[in-house]
Amino acid sequence: MATQTVHTNGIYHGLPTFEPSHKNLSAVITGVNGISGQHMLRILAEAPERWIKSPEEIGEVLKKEGVKADYVFFYSYIQVEPKEGAGLWSNAVDMCTVNTKLLSIFLEALPIASIKPKPIMLQTGAKNYGLHLGPTTVPQEESDPRVLLEPNFYYPQEDYLWSYCKQ
Repeated sequence: MATQTVHTNGIYHGLPTFEPSHKNLSAVITGVNGISGQHMLRILAEAPERWIKSPEEIGEVLKKEGVKADYVFFYSYIQVEPKEGAGLWSNAVDMCTVNTKLLSIFLEALPIASIKPKPIMLQTGAKNYGLHLGPTTVPQEESDPRVLLEPNFYYPQEDYLWSYCKQ
């Protein structure tokens, strides 16, 4: 199997490169609507009993609908309500718990639906480098050490994904 490589296109970095011989691929993209998806999630979450919640239920729906995916792009996250009178990221511990659970439920559904993607791309952002806490190193590189001034939901998500992929 060939190594997956990435490329840059203008301001977009880390884009997957596909060999021309690869045809008929499929992908699952979560959170593709960003802000819109976030607000819809809040509305839908007002009545969680209506929605599929467990990996087993999600996996069965994916299987029933015939969803296949060679690639998975995970962009989803839930913005937890901040503490009363505090900043947007003040509930860091809850952000870690909720967002790692969001990723784990999705990933645990994949084998139930017999989906075994080649790569799984977990989208992270500037908070991964501590930008929300103050000045950071420039340029920011994936090899930079983690910023451990406070809990950061990207780190347990990354750890979970590494663990999942090793299995």
